[in-house]
Amino acid sequence: MRLLEKLDLSFNNLAEVPAEICNLVALTELNLDSNVIVSLREEVGQLSKLKTLSLKNNYIQVKSTNFSSSNPQPIPASVFKDTLLIDLNLHGNELSSTQLNQFDGFEAFLDRRKKVKNK
Repeated sequence: MRLLEKLDLSFNNLAEVPAEICNLVALTELNLDSNVIVSLREEVGQLSKLKTLSLKNNYIQVKSTNFSSSNPQPIPASVFKDTLLIDLNLHGNELSSTQLNQFDGFEAFLDRRKKVKNK
């Protein structure tokens, strides 16, 4: 199982990402579409080979981009900074691009994506 590269958990009514997923060190693609996820656990950032993350049609939203311990960033900075993520799909969530641009680490994701797409 640790060598699993692609995982599709869409349409499973998941409220959170199971902690065990973070042990899948070879994972490059993770599909979590159409669940009831409101945020990702910090440990998802340990998936250092992750390139594609799809969270379409979930419940990810922010009320304020003044992130703190009482108002955590729903997608942790580690997901943007510590993975190889270049493809992120958040369609169908109540999250604007303006809000997303204020996420810690999002700029690192954009820079990496630009380099890969310009090759």
